Amino acid sequence: SAKGLVVISGASRGIGRAIALALADATCVNRDKVSDESSSSILPSQHLHMVLMARSASSLQQTADMVKQRCGNGDAIVTTTCHEMDLANIDNLPQNVKKILEPLANENYNSCLLINNAGSLGPLGKVTSICDEESPTVALRRWKDTIDFNVTSSLWITSQFAKATSHVPHVRVINISSLCAIDPFPTMSLYCAGKAARDMFHAVLAKEHTQQTDGEGTTPSTSNPAQFKVLNYAPGACSTEMTDILADSADLDGGLQQFFSTSRDKKQLVRPDDTAAKLVGLLMKDEFESGSHVDYWDV
Repeated sequence: SAKGLVVISGASRGIGRAIALALADATCVNRDKVSDESSSSILPSQHLHMVLMARSASSLQQTADMVKQRCGNGDAIVTTTCHEMDLANIDNLPQNVKKILEPLANENYNSCLLINNAGSLGPLGKVTSICDEESPTVALRRWKDTIDFNVTSSLWITSQFAKATSHVPHVRVINISSLCAIDPFPTMSLYCAGKAARDMFHAVLAKEHTQQTDGEGTTPSTSNPAQFKVLNYAPGACSTEMTDILADSADLDGGLQQFFSTSRDKKQLVRPDDTAAKLVGLLMKDEFESGSHVDYWDV
């Protein structure tokens, strides 16, 4: 349990940054909660390396600096590497992801964790009128850019991470999901569709690692299911820039807009730090069923 890796997309702000800090706390500050004897622990006892990905280099560096501040003293070491990249740029995605994952082959990690968090709201509005004010060509481009960012890049990162970590003793893949993955929210169709697609992709990945299907039915997989687990984690309606947009949006369903606006004003939205702490708690207990969808309010 000496050395571990965490890869976090969308680590420059909001939930992604909060998860990075919560993992740093668990590794450096709350080390008494991480049992050195527990070989299944995804949090290493000595050295955790964080790979932080996002579009803003300056904001990523802020996250890295905050992690360093949390881990200034103590026996455990947390190091960071920042990768500035636009995950919506599909043409550059393969080389960008390869650059991050290639060093994995030469490192002797005991555990690897992916926090697949990056995503955007995309255009809002009723299905029949999304981007209606724009030409069909421009509208379709916006639809495609949203799907490229929220779905295509997310699924690609997970697939390449799973491939690159096949030799690692303990691997966890966390897809940051949403209630929108399982509940239809009016005027949020593209966002809901993206979250639903991500949930199912990760559920399939989990199933592939616990069983393999041949022509005559299903047989237990040769891979150890405890070695590789997947979780779709819905963080709750959090106080982030995304919920600010929803609270102020004229394109959002009236009831939803009122909910987000009122929740923000009354400070009833979930704090990113709180949902991050709950996720890290789930990881440390490691009792979740691989492939399951777990909501902040379920825990």
